Amino acid sequence: MFKDLKSLINLQKIDNELLKIDELKGDLPQIVETLEKNIANLERELENDRSREKEIILETKDLEGQIEDNKEHLKRYQDQLYLVTSNKEYDALTSEIETVRQNIDTAEYKILELNEEMENLKEAIKGKDLTLKDKLNEIKFRREQLEKTNEKTNDVQEKLMKNREAVVKFISLRYIREYERVSKAKNGLAIVPIRQVFEEKVDKKGNIEYIPAQVSCGGCHTIVPPQKVVEIRSGTNPIRCEFCGRMLYWDEHASEIRSINEEEFI
Repeated sequence: MFKDLKSLINLQKIDNELLKIDELKGDLPQIVETLEKNIANLERELENDRSREKEIILETKDLEGQIEDNKEHLKRYQDQLYLVTSNKEYDALTSEIETVRQNIDTAEYKILELNEEMENLKEAIKGKDLTLKDKLNEIKFRREQLEKTNEKTNDVQEKLMKNREAVVKFISLRYIREYERVSKAKNGLAIVPIRQVFEEKVDKKGNIEYIPAQVSCGGCHTIVPPQKVVEIRSGTNPIRCEFCGRMLYWDEHASEIRSINEEEFI
């Protein structure tokens, strides 16, 4: 067996156990993370919406004040119309009156727009408040689920990680890099045992005989050429599956399947 093979096999076994823990947790960590982001976004949106509510109230009050001032100007100008003595003064006053009326109309129209925006904003805030309440209830439940799962697995996971660190120290950097690359691409399986399948034959006397049928990769099940099987069993050189790129090895307990129906491929 070449120097790093045994350590790589041990590393894969440790990672298999870590994968089982991840499967036990399922997508709870991702669900919690997504909920946290959604809640943060909702809270930020609600903060912005409520800030806009305050701005609308202040804008409306300012516009109402402008309208009152303009109405006073309008009344004063209208009263002055009865005192003018020339067409020039009359034209100047009527121009001022028209300008003030336009200012009043513009302010009143803007207030209507702000009122409509405020109504829409209140509805949006109401909906977001309800959504936020639901999200907070959901994340509380999900966190409790995750916490219970972590209580069951944290100690085991911590021990496995320490064992993993210890094993990695004995593996050459080139093989660690290859292992991590293949593992990431192949759902956590970077090194797998080959599978030697035997067909069951029964002679005329009823005696059972097992005849080698095929050897395949334990990861992708691609047939391994016969000339490579001897090398894999010797373990003297790293041999990789020609199809999936996983490293292959022989395992006395997992590699020999005595009947083609005896065990399903993993």
